[in-house]
Amino acid sequence: MRSSRHASRAIVAALRASASLSLLAAAVHLWVMPEHLEEWWGYGAFFLVCALAQGMYALALLRRLSRPFLLLGVAGNLAVVILWLVTRTTGIPLLGPHAGEIEGVGVLDLACTLAEVCVIVVLGALATRDLPTEGRIQVVVVLAASSLLFWHLLHLLAMSSSH
Repeated sequence: MRSSRHASRAIVAALRASASLSLLAAAVHLWVMPEHLEEWWGYGAFFLVCALAQGMYALALLRRLSRPFLLLGVAGNLAVVILWLVTRTTGIPLLGPHAGEIEGVGVLDLACTLAEVCVIVVLGALATRDLPTEGRIQVVVVLAASSLLFWHLLHLLAMSSSH
């Protein structure tokens, strides 16, 4: 009984930490949205959508605890992290006046990305906590393969934008 209560408290603490980190990422995206909006409306819209999605997800995370919902948070944050990596290494993919340009790394965007990585790790651990080893491996393989395909697609789009 005592270990069950301890596990329950740990899950609640992990959910609250993830929600806080998601709100932090949302706040950073909202903070930088006006400067990106000045560059191009599409960049500003992207940051606004990111901020709204991460903020709403954080609030819903405190009320909903299902494996698909947790994995949605993992996938969404993973997509944003991969896009950040591509824009810092290969260039901005596809659209906008700065398509193909490589963005610099700043302290604020690095902190935001670190928060998103922490959300990915914590939600991934929560989503797979009751699965047998085979199930955990399947989830990791699907996420890894999907991430590599998404990164490759963004990489190709950024490369084609720079030419």
